[in-house]
Amino acid sequence: MDIRSILVGFDGSKSSRKALQAALDLSRKLNAKVTTLTVVHLPDFSPGGGEVEELEQAEKYYQPLLQEVQAYGSTLGCDITTVILKGNPTEQLLQYAEDNQVDLIVIGTRGLGGFKKLLMGSVAQKVVSYSKLPVMVIRE
Repeated sequence: MDIRSILVGFDGSKSSRKALQAALDLSRKLNAKVTTLTVVHLPDFSPGGGEVEELEQAEKYYQPLLQEVQAYGSTLGCDITTVILKGNPTEQLLQYAEDNQVDLIVIGTRGLGGFKKLLMGSVAQKVVSYSKLPVMVIRE
């Protein structure tokens, strides 16, 4: 199997950081590009336009973290890109992988909870179940 593009589900949790490290290690060995995908899971309906504010807050929170991720990847000599999308984490990960010719998805077993919940506990299981691509699941 030829792996040129690796997608990492990333929400800043310990588990997603381990998944990112595994992807970067693999990237260095295979000379593959890495994309981190952060999915902001917003409610389906937010009265009063709250969804826009929540998305802006999430982007403001994650931008410094994702800049660190890019800088770290660059110091390792890895080609790394960060992407933030809103929606259902499982659907967005799978759709992004399909739309962008990803060869491997790397995801942690657990995401963040509470207010910052971006990768729900069942995301890894759903991605493994529904992905047409190989999925590497990294334990916390």
